[in-house]
Amino acid sequence: MTRSFSVPRPRFITHSLSALPLCLLFGAAACTSGNGEGAVRATIYGEEFIEEGIPEDAFDDGWSVEFDRFSVRVSNVHIGDIPLEVDGTKDLTKASDGEGQELGVAEAPAGKLVDSGYTIERIVVAGRAKKGKSEKTFRWTFDDPTRYDECEPETRVEPGETATFQITIHADHLFYDSLVSEEPKLLFQPLADADLDDDGEITREELAEVDIGAYDPGSEGGVDDLWTWLVRLSKTVGHADGEGHCHVHDES
Repeated sequence: MTRSFSVPRPRFITHSLSALPLCLLFGAAACTSGNGEGAVRATIYGEEFIEEGIPEDAFDDGWSVEFDRFSVRVSNVHIGDIPLEVDGTKDLTKASDGEGQELGVAEAPAGKLVDSGYTIERIVVAGRAKKGKSEKTFRWTFDDPTRYDECEPETRVEPGETATFQITIHADHLFYDSLVSEEPKLLFQPLADADLDDDGEITREELAEVDIGAYDPGSEGGVDDLWTWLVRLSKTVGHADGEGHCHVHDES
C-alpha cells in the first residue's frame, strides 16, 4: 500500500520555457538555456549530526547522541529525468569533510533539471545516548521503503561541468516530539525510559510495548507505540541539497 504524506512547507519550483527542442528531447524536467552537455552526480550526506553526533545543546532534555553506524540504502535515483545507477548503501558516519559520499554519475544536457527523486529502501542506525552518568545504546533497522520525489531544489548543469544533487539525511528527525509542529522539540528521555529491563539497551521489542505518551502524531492514525512512532519519524529524514523538501510516499 502506498501512502502519501504532506510536506510542511510550500514548494516553489521554477520551470524554464526556453530552448524548446531540448525540452522535447529530454522531457519537461530537462530544460536548457544553452547548448552542450555536462554531467550530474548524486551524493548522500548526513551532516555533522551523523558524522560527529548530536550534542546535548540540540536536545531539549539534556541528552546527546553519537552514531556508530547510520547506513542508508537508496535506489531509483533520478536527477530531473536523468536516471542514475547508484552504489546503493552508504554508512554516513564516515567523515566526508562536508562533501558526503558519491552514489553515481551520469551525462546530462546543459540546463536546469527539476523534480528529482529517490527511494530510501533501508536504514540501519546504531549508537549510544548519554546524559550525565546515564548511557543507553540502540540498534534499530527501518526497512519499509519510502519514496521521495518532486524535490524542491533544481540542479543546473553547465556545459562541460558536473553538477551535484545531494540527498541529505536529517538524523535529528528520529528524536522529534511531533509530526506536525513547525518547531518540534528534540527528546530522548521517552526512548530511554523504554529500556524496560534497564540493561542499558533500548530494543525494538521494548519500544513496541510502550505507549507514545505525550508525543504528537497529529492526524496520523495507527501510531500508538514508540516503535511505530520511530518508524514514522524515519520516513521524514530524507531531504535534498540540505533543507530542500520532497513529496514523501510510504511504499510499504
